[in-house]
Amino acid sequence: MVRTSMSFSLALVIALAACTQAPAPPRDTSEADAAAIRQLSDDWIAAYNAGDADAAGMTYAEDAISLPPDRPPVVGSEALVQRLRDFFTEFSASQTSTVDEVTVFGDRALARGTWSVRQTPKAGGAEQVRNGKWMELYKRQADGSWKTWRWMWNEAPAGVQAGE
Repeated sequence: MVRTSMSFSLALVIALAACTQAPAPPRDTSEADAAAIRQLSDDWIAAYNAGDADAAGMTYAEDAISLPPDRPPVVGSEALVQRLRDFFTEFSASQTSTVDEVTVFGDRALARGTWSVRQTPKAGGAEQVRNGKWMELYKRQADGSWKTWRWMWNEAPAGVQAGE
């Protein structure tokens, strides 16, 4: 009887183990993801420097939200693109940006860095030079690519370099 119970128990454990599916392997969160996110940042800067709001918009997730300093949130990729169009109507600008950190956690990632922009009003006026820090959250898309999902930045006080 004990032998039958042990045999039954062993058979039950083997049957349950055979029915259990192994968990899916984690997504690749390697340096390839960090490199793709750095490239996305470079693509946005290139579009900005070309004054191309539509190309910049290609880097945004549809449900992207920007949190500009001292202003209400800008919700959705279309609103973000329109904001850039409005800016490029008024200003000529060039920007540089550094990516100081990229951290990937599953299908989300975080990056942070610093920025500096030179902008000149198209209607005339003095060039303005500003700089600050930024942080973005990214979301992996269904095709495996990354898009900006949440974005916020601040501006350093006049005469102070971001990060000081």
